[in-house]
Amino acid sequence: MSSILDIINTMVQLFTPTSQPKLHAILLATSLLCASVSRAAPTSPLVKTTSVLPWHQGIQGQLSCQVSVPHQYTIASESQAKLIYMLSNGSYVKKGDLLAEQDGFYLHQSLKAQHYELKKHTTNLDYHDQEYKRLIKLDKTHISESSINQHALSLTLAQQSVAAAKNTISTLEKQIAALKHYAPHDGEVSALHSHLGSFVAKGDAILSFIATNERELHCERPHAQGQLTHQTDNITFSLFSSTPLQLNRFTRSLNQRHQTQSLWFLIPNEFANLPIGKLVTVQWQSHTDKLAKLPVEAVTFEHNNAYVWRVSMDQKAEKVAVKVLQNQAHHFIVQSALRAGEHVIVLGQANVSEGTQVNVLPTDTLLAQGE
Repeated sequence: MSSILDIINTMVQLFTPTSQPKLHAILLATSLLCASVSRAAPTSPLVKTTSVLPWHQGIQGQLSCQVSVPHQYTIASESQAKLIYMLSNGSYVKKGDLLAEQDGFYLHQSLKAQHYELKKHTTNLDYHDQEYKRLIKLDKTHISESSINQHALSLTLAQQSVAAAKNTISTLEKQIAALKHYAPHDGEVSALHSHLGSFVAKGDAILSFIATNERELHCERPHAQGQLTHQTDNITFSLFSSTPLQLNRFTRSLNQRHQTQSLWFLIPNEFANLPIGKLVTVQWQSHTDKLAKLPVEAVTFEHNNAYVWRVSMDQKAEKVAVKVLQNQAHHFIVQSALRAGEHVIVLGQANVSEGTQVNVLPTDTLLAQGE
């Protein structure tokens, strides 16, 4: 093909301006001949390639995190009683400080009544116990077996009545002791659920409390940043770019709405005073093997899959699947079977299929044409 073009250029130089009509006819015939030759003997597609670069820096990223607490305590009523004291929302307290108190008048009255009941049942028990012991000592000819059994039943019922009264007293004493609600840790009141002067039913919440000495970092990791984290041996996390973080726990499922995985980290001692609710950035790095750095032009996406065209030693195109792990402006960091130094096509993929013989242009030549 190149020799035909050289002949045409020579003919153009030989012809004078007066022979322009003949020249046009010859050029037209020559063009048709070139087209015919081209169709008869197709050439290998021209492609531009680049070398596969190794990537040893792993995959980096950032997580948006928030200082939180692992637990929020609910202070609830253990009996129906009037609320007579309660701290305001946002109040900070020390462990053991009084948070709220309920009136105990009716519980105390019930307790007194149960003590009277206990005395009555105890007296009744003593009577049936003495009567039963007396009867079993009598001659069988003077008392029937049925009478003995009847007194034995009465004794058993008296014993159960005493036990029930004691159990009720124990419950009332526990409820009275629980009328005063104390802080389980150093912390603050985070919400109020009842009003002063109201009768709070058994089991209803009075207030919510958070322990400020139990802080942690809660992060949401987008699922697009990698596989769901089950093993974190190859991932390191750091706070403020320098302080290593220890992963405390993580979810095995995704947030359905945001498609994120929750991670929780222990807060280092030097940052123990970070306020709850503060937003911070956590850096992460994954040390993954078989990584390569490729220009974005080399990667083709199709049906949520990615692949590149590798040029073999015998100049044939090979389709190689890749997994894109990170986007770096003009490059992709991928994981694949590619090896450093191999060549992949960055221009001309449209004319390539599996096993196609390709014609690789030198880089400088293609750049000159691009200019």
